Amino acid sequence: MKPPRPFSACLALTLSLALLAAPALALPQLRIDAPSEVDSLLGRHLALARALNDSLPPDAGQLEALRQDIDNDARSLLATEGYFSPRVRLDRQDEQWTLYVEPGPRTRIGKIALQIDGPGGEGPAGAERLRALREAWSLNQDAPFRQDDWDAAKRQALRAVQIDQYPTARWASTEARIDPDQQRAELLLTLASGPAFTLGPIQVHGLKRYPAEAVTRLAGFTQGTPYHQRWLLDYQAALQATPYFQLVRVEAELNPEQPWLSPVHVYVQEAPKQKISVGAGYGSDSGPRGSLGYQHHNVAGLGVLFASTLQLERDQQTLDASLTLPRDGDGYRDIAGVKLAHSEVQQLLLRQETVYASRLRARGDDEHGYGLTFTRERSTPDGGDTSRTQALVARYDWTRRRVDSLLNPQRGHMLAAQLVGASRYAGSDTDFLRAYARAIGFYPLDKQARVILRGEIGQVWAARANDVPIDWRFRTGGGGSVRGYAYQSLGPREAGAVTGGRVLALASAEYQHPVGPPGWRLALFADAGNASDRWQDWTPRLGLGAGLRWDSPIGPVGLDIARGQYTKQWQWNLSLGASF
Repeated sequence: MKPPRPFSACLALTLSLALLAAPALALPQLRIDAPSEVDSLLGRHLALARALNDSLPPDAGQLEALRQDIDNDARSLLATEGYFSPRVRLDRQDEQWTLYVEPGPRTRIGKIALQIDGPGGEGPAGAERLRALREAWSLNQDAPFRQDDWDAAKRQALRAVQIDQYPTARWASTEARIDPDQQRAELLLTLASGPAFTLGPIQVHGLKRYPAEAVTRLAGFTQGTPYHQRWLLDYQAALQATPYFQLVRVEAELNPEQPWLSPVHVYVQEAPKQKISVGAGYGSDSGPRGSLGYQHHNVAGLGVLFASTLQLERDQQTLDASLTLPRDGDGYRDIAGVKLAHSEVQQLLLRQETVYASRLRARGDDEHGYGLTFTRERSTPDGGDTSRTQALVARYDWTRRRVDSLLNPQRGHMLAAQLVGASRYAGSDTDFLRAYARAIGFYPLDKQARVILRGEIGQVWAARANDVPIDWRFRTGGGGSVRGYAYQSLGPREAGAVTGGRVLALASAEYQHPVGPPGWRLALFADAGNASDRWQDWTPRLGLGAGLRWDSPIGPVGLDIARGQYTKQWQWNLSLGASF
């Protein structure tokens, strides 16, 4: 016979009140007495230590289970660091529990036997592959045996085979034989290479607006090329660098039953065919500025890019329009365009019309290009006569960027060089040759401090500087060159205007020290340089100053104030980004 409901409710209430009134379980304090090399490991990962620090403490049953398992738990953790014969003892004194640990001798790596089974281990190529794999094996004899290192070494070795011809390679067997008496770990590994793969036809998915050639011509491989992951990564990077796509994914179809001519699948998400951009800003050298840009990414349905930009600044105005062909499989990009420019800087009125054609190629850290540029200009110094010059120049440019970040470099270097030549027998007013080079290095110090060194040098060989167009002469001064002097205020003058010279040299050293919140630094710098018509007349102009740097999400922002030691005047500069 069931009790009436009122009785059941009263019984439940009574039990609940009794539980609430019961005294809470007194949790012990756990202290670990172990050498420093294993103390933090046990404190972080022992199940008992974690439970005692949990916001939901264990009950009496859970606490007892953890106590009973603490010996096995500690031994398992110590084994991952190579300690296979430890002594573990738990001492309980009321609410103070102490775990005493003597890890014992550490097991070290002894014999290493690494083999490759399958096609990847056959013949001279297989012997060379095995030799390279053994040389690159990251666990050396007599090194401490650690589980994390053992796992990482296996992943690294397998990866080295998978990225080069054998993407379906796997470990057939891996064993670490532990001899606790000799404190040695014998490593036995056999890698099954699987079949060698070659790359096959390209299959494009998601293409609607642009021609298939815009995708397929960028591949740096042909059908039958031995598989290497580098081919796929380079191909994906080349596609991502085009304006045609917002997202790109490249992957090979890896079927061990059909390794020859494996299809390469390219998945794309297309960008709009047309784009309009508007910009505004302010520069300490150029004053307020605005820009209007238009791009069409598929002219005549051929994947040709048309781009035009109108740039308006206080002292300079330019209109640039160009056509760019899609990149080819070797990474080359062909560009042709026209540019109109008007400027009035340092009492020099300059009007230019330029037609240019160039071929550019970017691979890894390096970029180089060559082409032809025809420039016709009219220059009028303030209060002087107008002169007209023209030149058809052949040029070669090379740039290397080896830095940890292109957006905000902290370490590394950037180098650039340019060679330009013109002849009066090929559309120019005079013969001249121009060489120019620049470099910048980032050297980190302790506590996020760093030193930045920068230098430039250049020379124009010509009978008369005035016969060389202004753009191919040298002027300097302002942000990014010699701070403490007005923009392009250093160089030979004519009728009060800075018209530029045939030689240039400058050097800069800057020390940055962290201040205030993370990402802020104080900068102290010294710049020295000048442009002149001859090296005999070259005299350095020194600028000294200080500034603030902020590592913003869109790149470094800098504010400088510097004093020109020659002019005895102060100049300030605002910069955004690490342009080079």
